Formats: sequence, structure tokens, C-alpha cells
Amino acid sequence: MAVQGQRFMTKTQHYRKVTKPLLERKRRARMNLYLDELKDLIVDTMDAQGEQVSKLEKADILELTVNYLKAQQQQRVASPQSPPETQVNIDKFRAGYTQAAYEVSHIFSTVPGLDLKFGTHLMKQLGHQLKDMKQEQAEMEMEAEEPVNLSDRKSKDHLNRPSSPQAEEPPNGEDVWRPW
Repeated sequence: MAVQGQRFMTKTQHYRKVTKPLLERKRRARMNLYLDELKDLIVDTMDAQGEQVSKLEKADILELTVNYLKAQQQQRVASPQSPPETQVNIDKFRAGYTQAAYEVSHIFSTVPGLDLKFGTHLMKQLGHQLKDMKQEQAEMEMEAEEPVNLSDRKSKDHLNRPSSPQAEEPPNGEDVWRPW
């Protein structure tokens, strides 16, 4: 159904003539968008530091970004005293867990008609979990201080692990709720 004088384009010709320039235009637009975002971030950061920037070319934006990231990396290496983010998250989790356990305890002590035996059992379980979290944190802190040898750790884990799930006895002969 070609009109006189026109012929069909092959897929390769269509790609070269239409699709490739369109994809390239989109790629450049995306790069320019992120360069503009980087520029805004850099200008805001430099303004906060008291430096004024009038015009930045793309190479300047990239250069300032690399320099800023290197300075941040050097600061992290120079001052490792701040607790790692995972430690902060663990501390927040433990605080939330403790608060939740307190709320459960409060509800069991104030709401009439709740089963006292169930409440006592639940509070014991919450306490055991909190104790286990504290022990795990202490172990993690000790491991962080010691150099780690993976082959030693695997052999220690193998020695500490019970041979079967049935071999692990619950504390005080009580039934322990397990999520699995």
C-alpha cells in the first residue's frame, strides 16, 4: 500500500531514522534532568556554606559533586565515633518493644476479666525476647571488637547449634510459642 514513489522502510532503517534519535533525545533529557537536580543541591549546599555560585556548567556540577562526596567520605573515615545506623535502628526497635511490653502489662493490670494466667505467660515471653535481644546485642558488640575469622565462627556455630529442633528444651519445662 505504498504511495507512488514511496517504499517501505525495513526495521533497521526505521530504527536508524526514527527510533534511535528518539531514544537518544530521551536519554539526554534524563541526564539533563538529573544534572539540574544535582545543580540545585550543590547551589543550596554552597549557599548554606556561605559561598555564592552564579553559573555552573555540566562539568562544574560533576566536579563539585565528586569533591563534596569525597569530603563526606573523608569525614566518615575521620570520625567513626558516631554509632552505626544499624545500631541506632536496633536501639529504636528495643525501645519500641519495651514500650509495647509496658502497654500490654498496663492493659492486663487495668482491664477486668482478662485471664491472669495468660497475661503472666505472655509477659514472661515478652521478657525472654527482650533478654535475648540484649544478649544478641552484647554478642554483636563483642564480635565487632574482635577480628573475625569466618572459619572459626562456622565451627563455633556448629558446636553451639543443637543437633535437632527437638533437642532444644524450653526454659523451665514450659511450652514456648514459636512463629514457625
